[in-house]
Amino acid sequence: MVHAHVPQLLQVPEIRVVALCDSRPGVAEKLRIHQFHDDPKIRIYSKWEQLLKNRPPGICGVLFATPHHQHFEQCSAALHHGWNVLVEKPMVTNSAHARALAEQVQKSGLQLQIAFQAPFSAEYACIKELLNRGALGELQTVAGMCHQGWKSSTWDTWRQKPELSGGGFVYDTASHLLNAVTWLVDRPALEVFAWLDNKLTGVEINGVISIRWDKYLMGSVTASGNSPGWQEGIWLAGDKGRVVTGIHGGRLEYFDRDGGRVSHVRPKDHQHTPVQNFALSLLGLQTPRCPVRFGVLHSQLMDGIYRSSQEGRPVKVGQ
Repeated sequence: MVHAHVPQLLQVPEIRVVALCDSRPGVAEKLRIHQFHDDPKIRIYSKWEQLLKNRPPGICGVLFATPHHQHFEQCSAALHHGWNVLVEKPMVTNSAHARALAEQVQKSGLQLQIAFQAPFSAEYACIKELLNRGALGELQTVAGMCHQGWKSSTWDTWRQKPELSGGGFVYDTASHLLNAVTWLVDRPALEVFAWLDNKLTGVEINGVISIRWDKYLMGSVTASGNSPGWQEGIWLAGDKGRVVTGIHGGRLEYFDRDGGRVSHVRPKDHQHTPVQNFALSLLGLQTPRCPVRFGVLHSQLMDGIYRSSQEGRPVKVGQ
C-alpha cells in the first residue's frame, strides 16, 4: 500500500514527506531512491518507535501501512507522542483497542483516520448527499457481497496467520465491504448472526453474515474468499429510492421512487484519496472523511461477527 500512497502524496504540493521507516533492510532506502530522487533530506528509520520519538520539526502526521495486529500499539504510541495518524485498514483487531484509541483522540484533540478507500470516493460523497436530503427515504435493507481468489493468493503470508492479521478474508478484503456499509448507514449495529468457514486453513475463507442496525435497518453480507476472479457490490434500498455501488466506490447507480435510473452529478470537492484527504484535513482544507468513530463501529461489528460464529447464535453487538 505504501507504493500506492506515495504517488498520491506527490500530487499534492502542500505535502512534504520527511521520513520513511521499514523494518526490512534496504526497503525504505529503495523507496527514497525510486520515488523521491534519493533526497538526503528524507530521513530513514528501521524502527517505528525511533521515528515517533524523533519527530521532525513542524511535521505532525504519520501513516502506518503495517500488518493488522501492529496497528493498536503503533497508533496509540503515535497519539501519545503528538502525531496525527492515518492507518491502513482495519484500524485494530478488537473493539476494546478501538475504544481506547477513540478515548486518546478525544483527550488529545488529534486526528486518527482509517484508509478505507470508499468513504473518500466521489461516489460515496454522492450517496451521502442523497441520504442527507432524504432522496432514498427511510432505509429498508442493505446487501453486500465480495468474491475473490483470496485463499490461494494469500497462502503462506501473514494474512493467513491470525496472530498477525486478526482474522481471514472477512477481516481483510471483506472489511472494506463492512466498513463501507458501516460508513453509509452511519449507525451502530445492534445484532449479528454469522457463519464462517475456514476451508481447512487457519483463518476464515468464506462468510455469510446477517446484521440488524438501529432504526430497524437489516442487511446481509456474503464474503467468498475461494472463488476465481473478482466481483463485489453493495445495494442500499430505501422506501423512496435505492443505490448500487462498489465496495471501494468507483461506480454508482441511483434509482428514484418510480424505479427509474437517474444520472447524478458527482461533487467535485471529494476527489482525494485517503492520504491526500488526511494531509489536507491537517491543513484545515478538508473535513476528515473516515475518523476514529467509524473504526469503533466497524470493530464492534467485527467482534460480534466472530463471537456469533464461535457461539453458533445471534449475538448483541458491543456487549
